[in-house]
Amino acid sequence: MAERNIQAILNELVRRANESTRRLRDLEERSSLVEGRSSTLQDAMLKMNDEKRVFNEEINERLIDIENNILRIDNELLRMNKNMEKMAKRTELHELENMIDIFNPLKTNFVTKEDVKRIIRDLR
Repeated sequence: MAERNIQAILNELVRRANESTRRLRDLEERSSLVEGRSSTLQDAMLKMNDEKRVFNEEINERLIDIENNILRIDNELLRMNKNMEKMAKRTELHELENMIDIFNPLKTNFVTKEDVKRIIRDLR
């Protein structure tokens, strides 16, 4: 009877040890899975950070290009304004046109010396 009790106790101890070993293996597997997922997430985050950094660098380069283009356009507009200030205005062109029309011998009737003499003779 004592042998049976000892055998039962030993069997119970072996069963509990086996159960504890099984549980320990399950926990180790779960821990390994969690570590794998954590590693995967970490790799994904590192990749996303690299992509974000590259994207930000591209955006910064584009902004610099846009800024340079705006500066070039601004300088060109200033140059064009200076050139336009040197150009004649529409009213000035009309004045010149009127003066040219006045002094244009083809359009105006100038009186020659002979014409004046003839007009004076005719009036007497």
